[in-house]
Parts: sequence; C-alpha cells; structure tokens
Amino acid sequence: MIIVLKSGVDEAKVDVLKNWLTEKGLVISPIYGAEKTVLGLVGDTSHLSVDEVSMHEAVEKVLKVQEPFKKANRKFHPDNSVIKVGNVLVGGKDLIVIAGPCSVESEEQIIQIAHQVKNYGASILRGGAFKPRTSPYSFQGLRVEGLMLLKKAGEAAGLPIVSEITNPAYLEIFEEYVDFIQVGARNMQNFELLKELGRIKKPILLKRGFANTLEELLMACEYIMNEGNQNVILCERGIRTHETYTRNTLDLSAVPALKRMSHLPVLVDPSHGSGLSWMVEPLSKAAIAAGADGVIIEVHNNPGKALSDGPQSITPSEFSYLMPKLREYARLEGKHISIPHTVAYAGTPGSFANEAAEKLYHTHVLTGFERFEDVFDAVLSNKVEVGVVPVENSLAGKVTEVVDLLDDDRLEITDRIRLPVRQMLVAPPGTELSSIRKIYSHEKAFEQCRKFLSTMPDCQLIKYSTTSAAASAVAALNDKYSAAIASETAARLNRLEILKDSIQDDENNYTEFVVFRKRK
Repeated sequence: MIIVLKSGVDEAKVDVLKNWLTEKGLVISPIYGAEKTVLGLVGDTSHLSVDEVSMHEAVEKVLKVQEPFKKANRKFHPDNSVIKVGNVLVGGKDLIVIAGPCSVESEEQIIQIAHQVKNYGASILRGGAFKPRTSPYSFQGLRVEGLMLLKKAGEAAGLPIVSEITNPAYLEIFEEYVDFIQVGARNMQNFELLKELGRIKKPILLKRGFANTLEELLMACEYIMNEGNQNVILCERGIRTHETYTRNTLDLSAVPALKRMSHLPVLVDPSHGSGLSWMVEPLSKAAIAAGADGVIIEVHNNPGKALSDGPQSITPSEFSYLMPKLREYARLEGKHISIPHTVAYAGTPGSFANEAAEKLYHTHVLTGFERFEDVFDAVLSNKVEVGVVPVENSLAGKVTEVVDLLDDDRLEITDRIRLPVRQMLVAPPGTELSSIRKIYSHEKAFEQCRKFLSTMPDCQLIKYSTTSAAASAVAALNDKYSAAIASETAARLNRLEILKDSIQDDENNYTEFVVFRKRK
C-alpha cells in the first residue's frame, strides 16, 4: 500500500498517521519527492481498507500495490534513484561505463588496463577475483590477492572498483577493498548472501540470473533492500534461450520494463550478453537507446591469452574506438559521457593509421572513421582535436584524396610520422591459399603488393575503404574463399590467420602520416 500525503500538511497530523500505522504492525518507508511525500507500507496490509486510511487528515490518496516487490517498486518511489559509487553517480545524467578484464591476472595487467580505460572515458574499473566457473578445473581467480591488486589499480587510475562476491564469508574483505559489490547471475537467488549484503551500506550490483523473470530479479533485490541497504543497481546480462549462436540472449526489453517497474538504475552487460567481442559495439549502442543508465564492457590487453572470457573481451584500442560512438548515442538520450582528449584516424583498430595515432597519442581516446573525409569533418566540426591520415607511401605514391583535403586554409599540419608498412595476406583459420578467390583491401595496399598479386591471377580484387575494414569484412564472411591484405594487428584483432607474411613489393615500404588540426 502507498499513501500520498497532502502538500504542506502539518507534521503533527503526519505523526498521528504514522503512529496509527505502526500500531497496525506495519513498517513505514517515507519517500520525499520534489512536490509530494509518499509513505510506502511494508507488511501485511490485507486488514486495511483504502477508505479507512483515506479518512486521516494528512492523506491525499491511497494506492494498493499488487506486485510482491515493494521497496524496489516505482510506485513506492516515483523518482529515479541515483546511487553513489565512490565519486560516480549512477542513474543520473551521466552514462556510466564500467570496463576492465573478466579476471585480474597480474599486477601489471590490471594496472595497465586501469590507466587505459580511465584515459578513454571509463567511470568504474571492473575485475574478477573470485570466479564462479562451470568447471572446477577452470581458472578460479586470484581471490584475495586479486582484490588487493584491483584496489591498487583503481587507486592508481583514480577509479572506483567493482568485483563479484560469491560467499558471505568474504564480506568483510569486500567491505574493506571494494567500492561496488557485484552479485553474479549464479548467486541472484542466494538469499542468505543477499540478506548479508542488505546489512551493509556498500552499493550492490545485482545481475539477472540465467533463467529468471524480471519479477524474480526485483524480488531478489527486495531481500537486500528489506535489510536496510537501498543502494542497489540492476543489471541485464543475457538469459538462456533456445538460441545457440550467442553465449546468452541479451534481453534489451528488460531495460524499459525494469524502468517502468522500478526506480532503481539499470545497467546492461553486452559482453556476457553475447559472448562475442564483435557484438559489444552494436549491443552497447542498443542498450543506450533502450534507456540503460550504463554498460559493463570486458576489456583485456590480449584477449587471445585471457584466462577467462577472451572471446567476448575487446582490446583497449577497440574500447578507445568505441567510446566516442557511445558518447553520441548517450547524447541523443539526454545523457553524458565525459571523454578526455580525442584523436581521429582513418580506419578501424588494426589500421596503419591507428598504429600511427597510437604512437603519437597513446594516452588519448582514438576514434576511427571509415573515410578520409569523415576524419576531416570531425576535426572541422570540433568533434575531435586532431586527425591522423596517410599522405604518401614509398611504393604507391601520394594519397591524392588526402592531399586535396589538406589543401584547406582552415587546417594546419602540426606533426608527421613515418612508419614501416608490412602487408599480410590474412584469412579465417583453416583457409588454404589455393582456395582463395576474392581478396579485399584498400587500393593503395593492392598497389604495394603487385608482385604477390600477380601470382594469384584468378583472384578478384575488391576495393575497401581501409585495410582494417577489409580484415573485418573477411572475418564476418568467415568463408574459405576470401582473404584480405592488412596488418598483423588487424589479423589479431579479427581472429584471422596470416597466410603470407610481408607480401609488399619491397621490404623498405614506408607510409608517411600527418597530424592536422583546425586553425585557432
């Protein structure tokens, strides 16, 4: 039952009402809104009639709550809850991005990733120390040592940290080391753990179980809130369905549904939701469009060697590429992502321009654009501070399109860098060189590899916007007839094999890149 009090009602009349309700054995949860004060009643209200309560002078109206969850119910708390995690406010105008590896593996690994995700705009650092795994033979985490390393990394980068608790016995150490305690999908209905977490004040990240309804999620939340801890944040992380293409099925309809049912913030985990690193970007965008208050993204410096969840982890470079895109989606939803200095380059992570930009601006957010003109538009429209583009290759000559775009009085060149370029023929694992019939790449890469291409006269050459985009296309096609000419980094990021190394016509193959900005 919910009681809406009259505006400006005398406090003495409110006290009379409260005393009467307390005598009925009910617990009163007052919610103070901008215009109205609401009393939420927890307990057995079956013996109370709406008319009986409405007779009190302080009461404006009375509502019956049919749902079994009370404290998490939006009817109890009409305004959105904003929950503080360290110095971060979750549920407000800022869109929260939680990033980090599935597991803390070493001090060097977690500190390096912490600095990188902070530089690229992350709000909170994540990392698993106690890992509940399906197999007892899988990596179980560094446990207490992992929490200590995570805390050290968070302090070094200036980020609050979140990690998963699996057992009430560890609660004391989690209270000491962790800013934000996660309850994983496997423990969503570990009610004894939930009750213990309800007796502390730390914010709790409650993940939806593999096969649980939204009402069951909110009832689990009720266990925490009923013990006194109101600082709960909900998370949709994918559920099990008949579909086997993805690890889980990310239920994005849960976001607007939970927003209607509850006042608590809602986050989305696209990494666990799909289990596929290439799906993280589109699912993150969709989560923001659906109204999520933030996303949780797994970031690992070498996903191929990760001790857990490598296939769903993106690299720091890919995270840097993603963040400016998420910022634009957040802006459309009236939310904000704070990103430090930004640099645009031509291509996607793994392109040679990306490599040049990383060498020059390793602490900046780097965002790739498919076309050269998009890089220039981003600089001229002040979306980014500087751009990095290729102007000349030692084998293929000048990039005439870039030279023409640089001939603009509004722009000035501020720096140059010359990089060796080694082109690779890359394809999905198991592809035979003899089976290839299509080769994708940028036209300049084709020019740099004429001698090699002359040995494959039956192959169709398909021009692509950048070498890295060509590698991504071949990875998506995933057939035994397509290959790309791209860098070693592009091959690694797209999980492609190198069929032929250094296929450029000359070992002394260099590309000159320029850095440009808008004139002040």
